[in-house]
Amino acid sequence: MIDVFTALNYNLFFFNVLMNENTNKLNNTRYTLLQRACDLEDEAAWEEFVEHYRKFIFYILHNMGVADYEVEDVAQQVLLSLTKNISRYDSSRSRFRTWLSVVIRNAALVNYRKHKSEEEHIQVFGEDYVISRMENSSEIEKRIEQEWEAYVVNIAMERIRKVFKGQAIKVFELGLDGLSAAEIAEQTGLSVASVYTLRKRVKKRLYRGVRALIEELEPPE
Repeated sequence: MIDVFTALNYNLFFFNVLMNENTNKLNNTRYTLLQRACDLEDEAAWEEFVEHYRKFIFYILHNMGVADYEVEDVAQQVLLSLTKNISRYDSSRSRFRTWLSVVIRNAALVNYRKHKSEEEHIQVFGEDYVISRMENSSEIEKRIEQEWEAYVVNIAMERIRKVFKGQAIKVFELGLDGLSAAEIAEQTGLSVASVYTLRKRVKKRLYRGVRALIEELEPPE
């Protein structure tokens, strides 16, 4: 899978609408991957859970200044905290991705305080923060939420790459780069009508893919 955090260019104009839709429209009787992973006897669910969440958690911890040799241990603490505390998650108080950002940030803070003073400065996503002021930083929470949203879109995009053949994905990505239908048609040798059709098909499939991942990875709100 491509590096979602450096190569991703899916500035999807519909993404915020999708992410903020009323999730009560989803099936609230479902069991998400995270909820199934809480079942200690369901080893397959735990392995799948780790596969989906671990890479994202590693990326966030690296960008929050956690030392490379400690990332594995801190990430494991985050994973265990998610499964241990999922029953305490209250969808009426926050969205799942907000709760997730707090869990990751708090794990990083615990790690900082083992080695650093409260007034020490640390680089978080390229910004300078004082450790003592990080605990209530809404900016950090917001950044982690944004990264989670990008991560979900990227997984969905990688899945649909396996579905479409020909130039459909290329047409869609050129559109995201800001090219007009006429410019895409000229580059690909397709008709303008074909460009519109392919973009619509990929967009629709991606839209559904992101919704499916939200249902799979986030507890119902």
